[in-house]
Amino acid sequence: MAGKKQRKRSVTTHLGVAARVARTALAGRLATLDLYPGQDTVLLAISEEDGVSLRELAERLSVRPPTITKTVTRLIAQGLVEKRGSERDGRQSHAHLTDRGTAIVDAVGAARKAVDRDALAGFSSRERKTLRKLLGRMAQNLADTRAGPTMDIAAGD
Repeated sequence: MAGKKQRKRSVTTHLGVAARVARTALAGRLATLDLYPGQDTVLLAISEEDGVSLRELAERLSVRPPTITKTVTRLIAQGLVEKRGSERDGRQSHAHLTDRGTAIVDAVGAARKAVDRDALAGFSSRERKTLRKLLGRMAQNLADTRAGPTMDIAAGD
């Protein structure tokens, strides 16, 4: 292959590779807490507003309601979340953290911070800030090209 020019990878290819490696690193840390990828996001969202409706949770996380229902059902089985019916609307269910769920939230946050720390090792404070800003702009650019829900970039999702 000598002499053959290698193509440069696109920015989105690099971003995809970095995201995959970060997800794998986070999955390893979550496994030590007996959690699966995705459950961390749901637990943290419920911790921000205990009693959030499943419909609102799906909207906030930009996922389909069946995805939230499945994840919440697994978290219930693990004793981390409980689901209660709405007092005002019998069709609505609300997610609440159990004592065990509340106790694990800090560990979930710590796992996420550890992955961030590892991923950004050697970056200056300024580089970290610039990267966050640029990734936020990329996400917004892509969200603007499709008429769909956007992630709350400011919240770090």
